[in-house]
Amino acid sequence: MFRFFLPKDDVIFDKFKEISILLVQAAHRLKSMVDEGGSYETHAREIKALERRSDTLVHATLQHLFKTFITPFDRQDILRLTKKLDDILDLTEGTSTRIELYRPKQMMQEARDLAGILVICVERIDKMMGLLNRMKKNSNEISDLAVDVHHFETEADDKRRQGIAHLFREEEDAKEVIKVRSILEHIERATDACARVADIIEGIIIENS
Repeated sequence: MFRFFLPKDDVIFDKFKEISILLVQAAHRLKSMVDEGGSYETHAREIKALERRSDTLVHATLQHLFKTFITPFDRQDILRLTKKLDDILDLTEGTSTRIELYRPKQMMQEARDLAGILVICVERIDKMMGLLNRMKKNSNEISDLAVDVHHFETEADDKRRQGIAHLFREEEDAKEVIKVRSILEHIERATDACARVADIIEGIIIENS
């Protein structure tokens, strides 16, 4: 009860929102990279720049957390959420690096679909970050967004399996199979990270309801 009578600290919420905006920008850039099937260096460089900006924000968030006595919710939850948000961008950047290095002969439709699902997931995460500073008032909307993220993560898992099955049926070049499979799996791992963020946020909502 005492927590609700303390001065409100919005810095943490602001940092979360800044990081989530970078997630959306990086996912859209990855989608363009996959859809265009070219300009790999430019896209990878831009995503790397977003990832570095996210690292700076993560560091600033943790520095603020370590210096402040009052936190908007449990300190460990803030640490976990910060780390998992950063994981999404790390995996997005890792995917772009693989595409640039591997340069697959052609980009599978399943890879395009997965990149599109990642965009949807991070857009849901971004909305959740914008609602978190009024978590009691926005709890139902946040929960609905979390359900959406889990739905699309399941769809991403299906797309990954379909893509790998397609690869083994149609692709005779073993090197190409290895390259494209790695790309598919890395995008799907980014959607998994989105689902983990949604889980953490749902737990925060329950603990603070």
